[in-house]
Amino acid sequence: MLLWIRRHWRQLLTLAALILLPLTLLGDLTGDLHHHEVFPWEAPLIRWVRADAPAWFRQVALTLSTVGSGTWMIPISAALLVVFWRKSSVMGRYFLISLGGAMLLNLILKALVGRVRPQVVDWLWQEGDKSFPSGHATMAAALSVTLVALLWRTAWRWPLIVLGILYTLLMGVARVYVGVHYPTDVLGGWALGLAWSAGAALVLWPRLRQAQQHAQEPGTVHSGENP
Repeated sequence: MLLWIRRHWRQLLTLAALILLPLTLLGDLTGDLHHHEVFPWEAPLIRWVRADAPAWFRQVALTLSTVGSGTWMIPISAALLVVFWRKSSVMGRYFLISLGGAMLLNLILKALVGRVRPQVVDWLWQEGDKSFPSGHATMAAALSVTLVALLWRTAWRWPLIVLGILYTLLMGVARVYVGVHYPTDVLGGWALGLAWSAGAALVLWPRLRQAQQHAQEPGTVHSGENP
């Protein structure tokens, strides 16, 4: 057993960091909020983010809220889906499962938990649905993980990891800043998007890796199916 762990410690660490820990966090938060647990540190943190953020962050937060809304995310995701499907149907299916599944699970959890949005600071962005988990945070994490997984075998891997982490973190802070989410909404969204998209990539990884290898061949478009 110890020998097997020593041989596969990298895979086990990846599994824990990308799937097991986020799922544990998501499950704990969902259970607590479903039983109307109150986190007293959240309101002070929301006020602190609003009061202490630099003046320029207001426009950044509003821009990120716009980009992460359905008005922008749906056409952007549809365009990316076409791009990846043209490269490989396997890559296209993973993109669809990853982002579509994250969006669906987010809606289901919102309905199950039914958390009302915070009324701590004045809203800078209007929202009408429930609060937990944050849809913007969920989709930011899911999109970042999905793009990294799909372009893992390219030179874009590390730039996307850095940009994806930055984008996901800023999106979460922005949603707290504009006043429409509790910090735990953002944590739940990050956990959901990360766990679902990473889990889907893990399940499909052998076929994804093969599809990426074929997609790199110049002048060819592959279906990604085994002959």
